[in-house]
Amino acid sequence: MPPVKYEIKIVKHVPSDVPGSSKEYRRIKAHAKRPNPLFEAWLEEMIARAEKKNTLGKIALQKALTSLRRYPLPLASGRDCIVLADFGKTICENLERRLKSYLAAGGRVETDHQASIEAILNDETGEHYKELTKPFCTEPEDNAACAEDTGVIDEAMMPNDSIFDHIPITLEDDFVRVSNPRPILLVDTCETIGKSKSSLDKTLQELAQYSVEHDVRKLSVGDFAWIVKDDAGREFLLPYIIERKRLDDLASSIKDGRFHEQKFRLKQCGLPNVIYLIEHLGNNRQVGVPEGSLTQAALNTYVQDFTVKYTENHHHTVMYLSVMTNLLSNKLKNKVFLDVTNRSVDGEPNNRTTPFNISDQTVPLLSFEYFYKQSSKTRDCSVRDVFIKQLLQIKLLTIEKVNAIVERYPTPQSLRRAYDRCPSETERKRMLNLTYGPTKRTIGDKLSTIIYQLFASDRYAP
Repeated sequence: MPPVKYEIKIVKHVPSDVPGSSKEYRRIKAHAKRPNPLFEAWLEEMIARAEKKNTLGKIALQKALTSLRRYPLPLASGRDCIVLADFGKTICENLERRLKSYLAAGGRVETDHQASIEAILNDETGEHYKELTKPFCTEPEDNAACAEDTGVIDEAMMPNDSIFDHIPITLEDDFVRVSNPRPILLVDTCETIGKSKSSLDKTLQELAQYSVEHDVRKLSVGDFAWIVKDDAGREFLLPYIIERKRLDDLASSIKDGRFHEQKFRLKQCGLPNVIYLIEHLGNNRQVGVPEGSLTQAALNTYVQDFTVKYTENHHHTVMYLSVMTNLLSNKLKNKVFLDVTNRSVDGEPNNRTTPFNISDQTVPLLSFEYFYKQSSKTRDCSVRDVFIKQLLQIKLLTIEKVNAIVERYPTPQSLRRAYDRCPSETERKRMLNLTYGPTKRTIGDKLSTIIYQLFASDRYAP
């Protein structure tokens, strides 16, 4: 196996993310340029064979290779590739067989790159070591002095390299001490109940087969989530939640209106990473909704900042849960855990969550008790919540469009007052043609007019 090459970047003058600290430190960003070179090489071989035979499988393999190259983390096995887009069971099993043969022949796969990166940083003849041992330049006039490499390091000017030093002071507030960050998969009770006795507890049996630590309980929203327990035994949700939909269930939810209501509650639950998992039923299975409508529903969900994941069957879904659990278990080590339960905006729960990436150093945690009450269907709703639900009943008015409206007009009363301030009927009809979402598209004059007629006009003109 060829040596792994790394891309290392040192960022100077990074402010500490510990509240109340004015110190700065250097942040080291390092990642392997090709974190999975063996899998890439084997996929390239499979593509070459498919092209030689002129089979359609080369298209699927090329998509899988592109997806693998975009993934920044090392994968320990072929089975772990199931978390990536465009990877099916067949490709994963082929890679797993190649890996086992490679290891049996004495090959070695490097999955923990920390030692290699530390060796590069501590190489006194390398450029990164010199960069790290330079003192901070706090003023512009100091730049010339800093540029001179005298070989003498002023310890008073060196920052404290540890971002954990100030944590014990703030633990009593928002930081949570989790000595053993072991993720536990929560399985909603509905996921363990089948229509026939043979399908009872099928999910739990397969999770036990993959040695996934799990717990079955009632979830007020979503089907799967993960918790960790702090040193005091309190349960906190990790920032991931999964809503699983079989194709027939997805079709039913579209027909009876649950589709939009469930997505709204998922968006409001306080967890930043919502995964919408769609499970196939196999070929020639009729679900009562055209395939194009199901595809469009999935695309709309993806555009609304959900992660959409397709699985081939129930077994594939459990494999995905197993890999996700193992990934979280590996990546939560040496992280800082921050309790964001009590953070609010103007007295309202802050449902506009900030994005979280598994590579981030600080992991936001949400109290399970708060999550259960906040996302329950029967919880006490604010005027804003009810207003959002009313707007979602209007056809073609998506969650992103509704959020853009309530961001500016949080209640029907504030909306009505804004209409009253408009000098003309034309301006009232166009008032809600606002921009929304990351693409900054507009809601449109037609929907704006419909909302005006519904909330402020004396009569509705269809």
